[in-house]
Amino acid sequence: MIIQTVIDFLHVLATVSWIGGMIYINVVLMPSLPALGPESRGTLMQAAAKRFAIVSWSSVVVLLLTGLQKTPTGMLFDMSTSYGITLTIKHILVLAMICGGLFITFVIVPRMTALAPKPQQKPAVEFFKTQKQLQIIALTNMILGIIVLLCVVLLKV
Repeated sequence: MIIQTVIDFLHVLATVSWIGGMIYINVVLMPSLPALGPESRGTLMQAAAKRFAIVSWSSVVVLLLTGLQKTPTGMLFDMSTSYGITLTIKHILVLAMICGGLFITFVIVPRMTALAPKPQQKPAVEFFKTQKQLQIIALTNMILGIIVLLCVVLLKV
């Protein structure tokens, strides 16, 4: 009983950290960036991205480990019940979010780092294109995360 409570707590904490972090970045941090100068913006985003990468990937590991423990026996990808279908949709959405995160971490961030302008230098067009890709993928991941939360609520009904 106590172990299951700890597993549930860690699962919820990891969910809140990952999806809540995405919501914060998309709804609060990104819209606030224009208040800073370009150099300060870049410095802040680089620091925030590093810290969020640690939080998000740690959360993903915890979610995978605790999620396997929480999944009822025989229900992983079971399409014979509405519960199983909802759980499968949730798992597919989480997988899509992980893929989006991998793309951001291993493609977008290195590309942006390479294209980042030096102080007093104007950003290249490619930098802005990559920045736009990051915004689209981050927003998509946030929306998928909100849908995952909806699936969780539907699983409780």
